Amino acid sequence: MHNLTFSSHYARAVLHGLEKRGLPIAELLHKNGIDPDFIYPPRARLPTEQFIRLFRMTWKVLDDEFMGRTTQPCRVGHFHLMGSLVVHSATLEDVIRQSIRCYRLFNHDIEIELNTEGEEAELTMTHRHPELDPDQFLIEWLLMVWHRLVGWLIGRKIVLSHATFQHGLPGHFDEYRFVFPCQCHFEQPRNSLFFSKAYLTMPVTRTPAELDEFILSSPRNLLVWTDDDDSLTTRVRRLLEGMDQDRLPTLETMADHLNMTSNTLSRKLKSEGSAYQKIKDNLRRDQAVTLLLRPNLTITEISSQLGFTEPGAFSRAFKHWTGLSPLAYRKQDY
Repeated sequence: MHNLTFSSHYARAVLHGLEKRGLPIAELLHKNGIDPDFIYPPRARLPTEQFIRLFRMTWKVLDDEFMGRTTQPCRVGHFHLMGSLVVHSATLEDVIRQSIRCYRLFNHDIEIELNTEGEEAELTMTHRHPELDPDQFLIEWLLMVWHRLVGWLIGRKIVLSHATFQHGLPGHFDEYRFVFPCQCHFEQPRNSLFFSKAYLTMPVTRTPAELDEFILSSPRNLLVWTDDDDSLTTRVRRLLEGMDQDRLPTLETMADHLNMTSNTLSRKLKSEGSAYQKIKDNLRRDQAVTLLLRPNLTITEISSQLGFTEPGAFSRAFKHWTGLSPLAYRKQDY
């Protein structure tokens, strides 16, 4: 955890509200012990402690938990107030619905909805003034906060089956495997996270005292997940990460490795809103994005490393995963 770093894209996004106000950014960074060299180069990465200080500095200077990205500020303390209310809820669904009511009181720009009519639960976030959030940072941030906070409240990491976003494939897409570890679809009608409805009936396990401690360390516990993820989905993913990408095992072989039948493995993954093929696809997608950032590797070499029989098959799969061809993704300006 100590070696965790964050993309400079996010660091620059946090500073957006300060820059709009014309505040002395360099002076503020220096005063708070934050190195500008970790922020402004396109591919630089900010160490965890400096990234946390950057958030806290921005919240304090702007007195705005939405960091200058809404028509009216959401004063510092609103998040704690909401948490103090919802920690007394009985179930996760109660938490989410109580939180939605709180947000409607805090700020009219951000609309949050929970839809349970489909096969999965869908948590949707809408910005009524998207021009104030030009890089969609606030929407991404709030979706991540909600995903991690509500999971923390029930003592479980909520496995996402997939996520949809209204914006196009972003240049920092390679970060999504940490922020939204699931299949992500872009240029969609809504900004939504999808997960099993089974989570909604799970009880809140945290106490008000634990909530106070969680908020006091914020945003650390939202940025760095300290709890062990005991989901089968994550266990399978970690096993696959340690294997050769061009020879990933079949469902039957993985089930044998886990001492269960293939039907049992499929059923347990489905209960988490996942599937074995989906885990393999997500892993290969993330590996592809990482490899495409290495200009010394050709598309053919990347295709071979990922186990595709020919580059055309890889290109079709990558376009299905991201909406762009490998070449188009590589040519993006990072």
